[in-house]
Amino acid sequence: MSSDADRRGEDRSRSLQDAVEHLEAVAHVPPKQRHTNVSDLAKAVASDAYESGIQPATLDRLIDIITKPNHLDQTTITTLVKNLYPVEKVSSSIVTKVVGCLGPSKGKPSPATQALLLRWLILNYEFLEDASHLSKLYAVFFNHLDMISLRRPLCHLLSMITRRKHVKPFRIQALMELLRNGGEEEKELLGLLRVFKNYYPDIIVGDVGASGRTKFFFKHPDPEWSSHLKVIQDMNLERSVASGASTFQVVRRGGVKRSKVESVIPDVQTSRVQSHHTSLEELRSANDFVERLEKIELPDQIISAFGDPLAQKYLLLVEPEAATRRLEDWLESFFNDEFERVGEDDDDRPAALSYVLSVTVEYVRYTKRIPDVVSSFIKTYLRSWDGKDNRKQILDLLEYLSIDSWDTLRAEFLEPLEDAVLDHTVSSKTALLDFYSRLIRRWGVISRARPSIPTSGEPTPLNRLITHAELLSLSTLEHPSAVTDDDTEQYGPSTLSVLQLYSTLAGVFSHAPTNGNIRLTVPLAPTVYILVFTPAIAHISLLSSTLGSYKSAFEASLTSQTLQSPKPTESLYPPKLVGQFNGYVMDVCNLLWRNRGLNIDDPNALGCLIPASTVRVLTEYVHELNEAMKGLRREDSYHYNLPAMFSLSHHVALGNISAACFAEIEREKNVEEGQARMRKPVTQKALSALEKEGGVKVSWQDYRLKMLDWLDEAGTQGIGKLMRTTMKALRKD
Repeated sequence: MSSDADRRGEDRSRSLQDAVEHLEAVAHVPPKQRHTNVSDLAKAVASDAYESGIQPATLDRLIDIITKPNHLDQTTITTLVKNLYPVEKVSSSIVTKVVGCLGPSKGKPSPATQALLLRWLILNYEFLEDASHLSKLYAVFFNHLDMISLRRPLCHLLSMITRRKHVKPFRIQALMELLRNGGEEEKELLGLLRVFKNYYPDIIVGDVGASGRTKFFFKHPDPEWSSHLKVIQDMNLERSVASGASTFQVVRRGGVKRSKVESVIPDVQTSRVQSHHTSLEELRSANDFVERLEKIELPDQIISAFGDPLAQKYLLLVEPEAATRRLEDWLESFFNDEFERVGEDDDDRPAALSYVLSVTVEYVRYTKRIPDVVSSFIKTYLRSWDGKDNRKQILDLLEYLSIDSWDTLRAEFLEPLEDAVLDHTVSSKTALLDFYSRLIRRWGVISRARPSIPTSGEPTPLNRLITHAELLSLSTLEHPSAVTDDDTEQYGPSTLSVLQLYSTLAGVFSHAPTNGNIRLTVPLAPTVYILVFTPAIAHISLLSSTLGSYKSAFEASLTSQTLQSPKPTESLYPPKLVGQFNGYVMDVCNLLWRNRGLNIDDPNALGCLIPASTVRVLTEYVHELNEAMKGLRREDSYHYNLPAMFSLSHHVALGNISAACFAEIEREKNVEEGQARMRKPVTQKALSALEKEGGVKVSWQDYRLKMLDWLDEAGTQGIGKLMRTTMKALRKD
């Protein structure tokens, strides 16, 4: 699909170039002497430009056609100018060409064309390569204010680029003179004069504008046009990124109309900029940002930094104390208003809070710190929260809780959070479990970054959080599977959330051998055995991979010089804890690899903690099943064996893959059509019988190794990872 879209874009680009070349050839030919309909050419250019935009070189040629003397009618020129959609930032050279065509001279474009071009500059203000270039041309713009046909767009453009350095006494005097003679055009001049007055409040306007137009404000000429241009440039940026191009873009919302809720947080705007300083809006590249970092003025409303990535970078790097205070004051005021308006019949209030929290999440993700005022708000909010409104935002914010006293965090945040979120549904548990997984991952990163401290028997906040999350994961697995709710699809199967938690723990524990801040824990036994008997190969693979990672971390920790206790008599991890984990590993290997499931005779084996009486009953049942199969005298009857029923060949999640794997072996061995083939689950006896019947000769070990390779190729590497790190024979291989 993407390649088709790229081909269509290339076709439109070639079509646009051909139309522009044709237009260049006929633009200077008088209408009566040409045989080409320029109106159709202009429409073709406009259509292609609207669909995919105009490349810089083509845009430069079109600007030349429009600004230089030509024989095109006004309708054609209007069609062209209104569809000049650049795919990249507009270069300063093009801006200079546009400004150079202004004026009343005979060789200049018509006043209507000049007004259209000025309007085009206003529409592209947020998309200029260097917006400060307009400031260099300020005098040119101002000196053309006496042209009544250009006064409206000129005043609008001047109001956008005016800075303190531009406000001079002679310009104030010129504006006042134009106002006295302005007639119906005085409202634009008054708007510009108001901008001057912002920089010099002492300007006395007097009675000028008493006609009622003193409250005139410049409006965006065409929000829909700017919105479409942004779409075109975003698409071009995506194509550039996909092709490996490196770009630095400052995200701006531009003049596109925003919803009432979004307007709660204003756009970045800086009205007062000292001499030799710059505003965030004027930065257009990474080099600009670095070179002017110490000379950047804060925006008028610091809260606008929440929605602007460049402003976030600035606050993070500079950390101005005044900005932090202003930011927290605004948030405190907003949150206090939210609490005061609880219960009011205002449809926009919940949406406004949701929007502010969403923007706050983006800010916190960037700074990796929850502002104190936001933390205080969440503490209060949790006490009356229904657990559903803004759930995603609240959980995303709490993910950045700093490591503190466990008892304090539990009392202030986690207990109220669980009271609000947990109900009778499994989705509420998985939502909390996913949150705890993210919080553990973040705390693990913070712990790794801190200096390693000698290990002690006292559990750390991270260990207590892990223990708490593991208890919740077991509760989630024990939730009745028949009970479902509407949110189950949103949060996914509960088993995957539990496995994600343990995958996160495996990643955190992989750093335990080199950092004393991280201490290994052992999964709860019921959790391990519930997962290992799950009839899903992906789940078994993830569990096996996690156990393999745990095992590697344990082995490295026990021999780590970094973690050695100063007291030789003290053990880093109690033998009972290590033995418990080794029991998990042995049980899984007995089930999947050794065909000795549920036995307790091997060292460390726990028999999956299934009571001996239960194993005895199951064995009797399987024996009765075998006897019943013999009574049927079926040729394909199979003798079942309880310890082997959970192996690579027999497991309900692995049986089909085992059959496909052995069929592949037979294809590789070129088994002929009439030759005996494996028709039963693979066992040592079945392999021997197959060989005697003239089938393929494969050893039991070769089959199992092939099965591990097959699983690896299928994307389920966890089982092979555990076996290769556990079984001595495979380690030698």
